[in-house]
Amino acid sequence: MANNDVCMVQFQPAGVRVDAPAGTLIIDAAQQAGIDLNIPCGGQGRCGRCAVVVRGANGADPVRRRSTLRLSADDIAAGYALACQTTVTGDVEITIPPQESIARILTSDKTARAIDLPFAYKPDRQPLRSYFLALDPPSLDDQTDDWSRVQAALRRATGWEDGFAIDLPTLRKLGTVLRAADWQATAVVEWNTWDRPVGPPRVVDLWPGDQTRALWSAALDIGTTTVTLYLVDLVSGRVVAQAADYNGQIRRGE
Repeated sequence: MANNDVCMVQFQPAGVRVDAPAGTLIIDAAQQAGIDLNIPCGGQGRCGRCAVVVRGANGADPVRRRSTLRLSADDIAAGYALACQTTVTGDVEITIPPQESIARILTSDKTARAIDLPFAYKPDRQPLRSYFLALDPPSLDDQTDDWSRVQAALRRATGWEDGFAIDLPTLRKLGTVLRAADWQATAVVEWNTWDRPVGPPRVVDLWPGDQTRALWSAALDIGTTTVTLYLVDLVSGRVVAQAADYNGQIRRGE
């Protein structure tokens, strides 16, 4: 053991070494080394999934096992210990069985693999849609306010006969965008969604010019071990890119 009760902890097969104070849990030393272990029980020593093999110099047992609930006498004799229930007391080499380590995977290809949808994608049926609006500017003969003017154009573009709602931030910038874009703009409208199944369509943004060919959305899939982000083209329904990484909570249990 090094001075001041600092233990040298060597992880195999990664070949990573860290220095940890005596009394440090193996699971914490592993995280210090950048190694994540599978602990579905949240570190309570009940599942046995974080079992590792420990070896000290000259046959010593440089660890203290708080719990051996999932280990047999033969397991302990072979050097097995539960990483979430075992602290280091001296210099030690720890071997992690391959099935218990969590591989870090990052996918950031510019083009995602083809995903077959179980239904035909209809851009005019999805909740978020964009519409190009060409408005007549106000005049002495037509002093309609900007929001009423936009609603009238949206009724013509969508066939919706009732009124529309609008977010306050979008309403505040309405006049500026319309005048800067010479009264030609793209309205982004949110129709009925799962969390707002009733009520009028809602204008959530207004862009200058015709930008109806570009409408993007992000879909986030939070899984037990992996978090995946998809970039979706809402005009075509295609998944154009994706990125994934392991879910950091897995180290705390499933």
